[in-house]
Amino acid sequence: MRPDIAEFADKVALHAMNRRIPASLEQSYQTALSFEAVLAGTEVDRLKTDITQLAAPGIHPIWLNTPSGEIACRVKVHLAADPAAPLLIYHHGLGEYPYDSSWRRLFGNGRATLLPSMHRVLIQAPFHANWRDPLDKGFQSLQSIYQMLAGSLRIMELVQDFFTGQGAAYTVVAGVSWGGITSLLYEGTFQRSRAVIPMLSSPNVGQAIWDIAELVARPLTISHNELLAHLDFTAYYQRIEQADVFPLLGMQDLFFRQEHHAPLFGTRPLRLIPGSHISNLWQIKPLRDHLFGVLSEV
Repeated sequence: MRPDIAEFADKVALHAMNRRIPASLEQSYQTALSFEAVLAGTEVDRLKTDITQLAAPGIHPIWLNTPSGEIACRVKVHLAADPAAPLLIYHHGLGEYPYDSSWRRLFGNGRATLLPSMHRVLIQAPFHANWRDPLDKGFQSLQSIYQMLAGSLRIMELVQDFFTGQGAAYTVVAGVSWGGITSLLYEGTFQRSRAVIPMLSSPNVGQAIWDIAELVARPLTISHNELLAHLDFTAYYQRIEQADVFPLLGMQDLFFRQEHHAPLFGTRPLRLIPGSHISNLWQIKPLRDHLFGVLSEV
């Protein structure tokens, strides 16, 4: 895809998203709990969630008790024949609908047979039950943004605990866009995985929001430094063993601009591919090649 057309696709998507983000977000920065407090207050409801269901393939409900109330999520499980096979935990992007869209395009139509034998589990983030909720509810406030992340982390923790207990050799976490952020945050929090594969994403969510606000001319009520204080998760990324991170960015990506996010990965071998955020989600083969290549090597 031509670079100008790829960038245009991002601009259209970002303007559409901006129109749907609630105005309440800008009024919430000073009243939200910290991310750490939201994570501490979020747990899997083990009375309503049958943990043993993870031993069966298919889609299974996961119930969370959170500072935002009860939240229902799902996981999609694909089992390897060998219980000792490694585990891949994959997380979708923000507003991806259906939530398994990129998962199916990455692994469907027999493509997963190109991989080493692995258990694969897809995580559905909070506020992704329909196409409206990711922005209407997920971006209603700073605390709801934290809740999306914290909820996913608790589900990922549950999944890793279960499969490790069943003998899984090791775990790799990966995701695209919002899922890449979540994967970095998960490993930065728990440091239990062999590799992290963030695609079209970086730990600095605040910088991404700042750049997008400038692009769509959305006024922000706080300064750049204040926004980064709330939503820059680079400190979590820096806790990860750098040799275990395999990042990918798009050269024309207007969600995560190369010039602002590539330097965050420091000396890591960063894969840069042509195209924008949206164009690379449409034409997903370069993401698949990167993901499958890393999974075959770790």
